[in-house]
Amino acid sequence: MATTKIWNIKGRLDSLINYAANPEKTDSNKFMETQLKALHDVMEYASDEYKTEKSLFVSGVNVTPDTAIYKMHQTKIRFGKTDGIIAFHTVQSFKPGEVTPEIAHSIGVKLAKEMWGDRFEILIATHLNKDHIHNHFVINSVSFIDGKKYYDNTANYNQMRTVSDKLCEEHNLSVIQNPKGKGLHYAEWKALKESKPTIRDLIRYEIDEIIKCSYTYKDFWKILKQRGYEVKHDVKYVALKPAYSQRYIRLKSLGENYSEETIQRRIAMARNGIKSLDKPVPNYNDWLKKYEHKKLKGFKALYYHYLYLFGKIRKKETPQRVSFYMREEIIKFERYKKQFQYICDNNIETFEQLQSQKISAQNEIDELVAIRMGMYGKTEKDKERIELTKKIKELRKNVRMCKNIGDDSNRISEMYKKALELEEESSRENGMKCKLYKIYERQL
Repeated sequence: MATTKIWNIKGRLDSLINYAANPEKTDSNKFMETQLKALHDVMEYASDEYKTEKSLFVSGVNVTPDTAIYKMHQTKIRFGKTDGIIAFHTVQSFKPGEVTPEIAHSIGVKLAKEMWGDRFEILIATHLNKDHIHNHFVINSVSFIDGKKYYDNTANYNQMRTVSDKLCEEHNLSVIQNPKGKGLHYAEWKALKESKPTIRDLIRYEIDEIIKCSYTYKDFWKILKQRGYEVKHDVKYVALKPAYSQRYIRLKSLGENYSEETIQRRIAMARNGIKSLDKPVPNYNDWLKKYEHKKLKGFKALYYHYLYLFGKIRKKETPQRVSFYMREEIIKFERYKKQFQYICDNNIETFEQLQSQKISAQNEIDELVAIRMGMYGKTEKDKERIELTKKIKELRKNVRMCKNIGDDSNRISEMYKKALELEEESSRENGMKCKLYKIYERQL
């Protein structure tokens, strides 16, 4: 069973890099570094030596692997098409345990030749770093034959899926019957599956709060903008962009209760005192009770108090300004929760212990990868190889977790300090108001 995906790659003009190519084969003056970044990144990812077992399964169609970047850019320069979409990245994934690396790579090369080989340059790399073997294709967006750009549409995608299924059937591999149509964006689907808050969840929450304090529909939009939202009204569908998002999100995509008409009705209902029954507020900090916070130090203490603050925010036990300041962080709750549990499980309190854990896991990965290399081509070793792959996968998760904790801990520390400052400032203001009220009462 092989599944396929394709997406485009665009250059990032705000990044500068040094183009690390063979100086004997490449004249660096011919290219702008900013034009090479995205293609170089995806090429580097596709041919990563750990994922391809030291480049044993990397091939090219109309190019060789070591000259692929150079030749693709030469084609772009020759036809004057160096901007916009610079490449297409395609993945073909196989069912775990159903195919060998050699057969998977052979199918990938045949697919590339049949789909794009008559007009485009393609790099094919077979990754062995997951339970399921999968092929990556990097396709130049510009044809070396006529300079025309590749057009990715539904017809071409369906053709790719048909060719992939045909090649799988020729090798007695299973294929997906009656594939489903387009669904949620992957990031949103994954977040929903794991019960994580999403950007849309946060927008819905804020809209609900704004409706409660809006007397009119006009007030609603005024408060929304005060909270840092950008609004597009002069389009077919009204769209919002919060300060923590890079793109606009249509109101209608938030659900039935968030269309313009429904929001107006909800404001009118709130104004007339019509409320729906409130659900009991869950205790979001129950899971923290098993950790004895008095004995926690270093990373443990920092994460414990930070996650405890999240629970207070979700139960609305913090001043509004704290909730507003931390709204972007709420989306990352599950990420921080997993980091905290990893820190506690491995008794990590200092940065030095974290680095030691990371280095130890990476050394074990290198050893296991070397052992697994000797098992390819030996059918009797398939079960052992699959078990090794699972172990390597878990160790790589540990390496990524250590890296993420190192990257996130400084941010968490700064955010936590600022949140406490806002909470103390609000408490002082409330205390001052109480004193003034008492003075006013005595005067009466």
